[in-house]
Amino acid sequence: MSTVSVIRRILGWPIVRYPLIIFVGMIILYFIFDIVIMPIYTRHGQAIEVPNVTEMTFEGARTLLDQQDLKIVEKAKKFDINFRSGTVISQHPEPGSQVKKGRRIYVIVSKGEPTVEMPRVVGKSEKNATFELLQLGLKVRHVTYEFSSHFPADVVFDQSVPDGDEIKVGDGVDLSVSYGQFPDRFVVPEVVGRSLKDAQKVIEQAGLTIGMVTYRMEPELLPETVVEQSILANSEVNQGEALHLVVSKLPENTEETEQ
Repeated sequence: MSTVSVIRRILGWPIVRYPLIIFVGMIILYFIFDIVIMPIYTRHGQAIEVPNVTEMTFEGARTLLDQQDLKIVEKAKKFDINFRSGTVISQHPEPGSQVKKGRRIYVIVSKGEPTVEMPRVVGKSEKNATFELLQLGLKVRHVTYEFSSHFPADVVFDQSVPDGDEIKVGDGVDLSVSYGQFPDRFVVPEVVGRSLKDAQKVIEQAGLTIGMVTYRMEPELLPETVVEQSILANSEVNQGEALHLVVSKLPENTEETEQ
């Protein structure tokens, strides 16, 4: 009997065949468990739910994510009027997402309200300075006028916000504008027909002051228009002389004020 025939007979015995089948089956089950089931189980155990860090400060968000074995990464910064500077505007992955430990969470951080760099307007005319500020989204809050031996008339000689400083868009800036050299003669200007605001500037620039302002109804004139002045134009007077004015008003305004 050949060797091959002997082996075939042995394998054909039930006492040998069944244990062999069981052994092979166990090996197959082991590989299925090790390659398929265990990785699924392991991945499930590592899944972490991403917390919501929006509206938190960047440092606060970092602390929270560190506690969850997640890493924070600042993707960008941008201006946003709805979020305080330094707070998280958005994140990726989004809150509630399932991720592995060590996953990077990308955030966008607010720079707060938009700002601009304050320009230098000293040395520019009041008109040009005002235009430049308005172009940047700033406001001229208050303008004061003074005599100056160093700056010509209608030129800005001081600004309330130093040039180069960051200032929020929409904020106001105070300007100081020169009247020019202090006059050596004090001559009454012609202010009839001017607005009260313009008249005040011209009178002060002449070294005089505004006295009593009386309002009178003048239906054909715009309100706040100078109708009369107490001293004739081109009259030479003393420094600081008060010039009384009569100003037009709307029908409902009947008050009389002194400035």
